[in-house]
Amino acid sequence: MKYTLWAFVGVTIFTLLVDFLLHRLILKHRDNHPSRFSFPFGAFWHYSIASLFIIAFGSLYALIPIAQSSFTYVVFQWIMTLYLLVYSSKVFFFLGYKITGRAQKVKSKFTDKGQIKKMNDGRYPRITRKKFLSQVGIITASLPFVSLLFGVMKGRFAFSKRYSKLSFPNLPDSFDGLKIVQISDLHLGSLNSNYQEMEEAVALINAEHPDIVCFTGDLVNNFYEETIGWEKVFSKLNAPLGKYSILGNHDYGDYSKWPSEKAKTDNLKGIKEAHERLGFKLLNNDSATLEINGEQIAMSGVENWGHPPFPRYGNLDQAYVGTENMPFKILMSHDPDHWDAEVIHNSDYDLTLAGHTHGMQFGFDFKGFQWSPAKYKFKRWSGLYQEGNQFLYVNRGLGYLGMPARVGMPPEITILELTKGPISNDPM
Repeated sequence: MKYTLWAFVGVTIFTLLVDFLLHRLILKHRDNHPSRFSFPFGAFWHYSIASLFIIAFGSLYALIPIAQSSFTYVVFQWIMTLYLLVYSSKVFFFLGYKITGRAQKVKSKFTDKGQIKKMNDGRYPRITRKKFLSQVGIITASLPFVSLLFGVMKGRFAFSKRYSKLSFPNLPDSFDGLKIVQISDLHLGSLNSNYQEMEEAVALINAEHPDIVCFTGDLVNNFYEETIGWEKVFSKLNAPLGKYSILGNHDYGDYSKWPSEKAKTDNLKGIKEAHERLGFKLLNNDSATLEINGEQIAMSGVENWGHPPFPRYGNLDQAYVGTENMPFKILMSHDPDHWDAEVIHNSDYDLTLAGHTHGMQFGFDFKGFQWSPAKYKFKRWSGLYQEGNQFLYVNRGLGYLGMPARVGMPPEITILELTKGPISNDPM
């Protein structure tokens, strides 16, 4: 997790601006101005919350680069969640209040004598304009508060299965009907010790009876200690043709300052060994051969390949060695940007599996319509993409990072069925 000075400065400015505008709005629409220390509208009480958050984020900015365990990240994500609960509600209160107030002013120009017409014919007591706008503000403020709270309480473990059926003319007959389950971005340090919830995800995967399980990177946030204890969960995954994995940008320990290069190297070694403990064959710029009835296909995996500031350790040419004569090829690459940069222009991989984006853990997905802030950062951020005869699937991740919540972007288990036939895709 990269927490930069500019991010801290941006949060500070945003926090102070929101509190300044909201406090001014409250004072403007109150009949009497409260003293500085009167509760809860006095300036002291109003800005003390902002001060506490700024101090907390400033402390975390100093601590995260030198953190030696995932506990600091857990603290960060819960402070971030509390911050978003408070400040998203404040922003929506302000917007609801101001927009409704402007709408009322516009409407009043089209009513008799500049007055808003009564809608209840005197049957109910009228409320003042100030009270009405306050109630609208409270209603709008409750929307992000309730949504985020649901994302924390339920959404982060509301596992979603997404199915796609892909057809390829070059798929060997013996692999017709091959079922692949893809998971990604576990971030075990963020999950802390929620073993029971992840056991549910494992049960859902096993219920699909996959032939192959593919994990496309970001096992941890930064430290190999995050993996301790999780073998009892993920070693239960069943896949007769194997379980394969790759590294993601968080798996290299690049987001901390280490006391020595050896400490960082040992950390990476521990993470690589954890893949084996969890039952996965780690493919670092390497390939494996899958065989049924004497027919073969290739399973390749590259280390993380991303645009700056994300690390670039992937070597597609190295991973490709030994697959040249394979009739069908599958590639795992953590960052979906790699597909556009190298895969579809320089290789003949039929299917690429990626993760990384998380769908920003926030968005909408309704009857085929998808939206997330992730679309403004990643060209390919969720679901299935096709260029010619090549496909990319981007998994939204099974874990979470930054905040322990998912709103409209549930943790994903991808099920892909491969069949032999004309090139096509069919969401199931």
